[in-house]
Amino acid sequence: MRDSRFVQVRDLPRLGWRFWVGKPAVTGALELIASGRDAWTPQDRSRATFFHKRSIEDSRIDWTWPAGDIDRLVRAQADPYPNAFTFHRGRELRIVKASVSQGKYGGTPGRIFIEEGDGVAIVAGADARFGRNHGLVVERVRTDDGSELAAGDYFRTMGGYLTPF
Repeated sequence: MRDSRFVQVRDLPRLGWRFWVGKPAVTGALELIASGRDAWTPQDRSRATFFHKRSIEDSRIDWTWPAGDIDRLVRAQADPYPNAFTFHRGRELRIVKASVSQGKYGGTPGRIFIEEGDGVAIVAGADARFGRNHGLVVERVRTDDGSELAAGDYFRTMGGYLTPF
């Protein structure tokens, strides 16, 4: 049964998502605006932060980043947003699901290294040459033709590199 204190403001059934907002907050704000009693608070621009409009380049994976940062980028760019992407053998590859590795791996950032768990560990981090960094375990990928695959099915052999271009 639906809680009457909340109102559905957006429904994306194909993704199984629903967004709900508390009725008191919405109705209270609308009543204030309608009555003319709204109390707008000007923003203190000295305390504001600014960021440029997002572009597709903001989704490009930089393998010199720590694995935890790349993992957060992948999660932030989950469907329905354009997924985080890299290139493999000159073709765009979108990373659909990933996690930080349990193991620590060394080498060149972007190196397709070893199977771990349900995916394939990729070397990550600017100081990866020391072998003390966790990698990124890529679990699911989407190819440029839109096919989604388990990483183990896509990466049939280890070695090679994921690159930013």
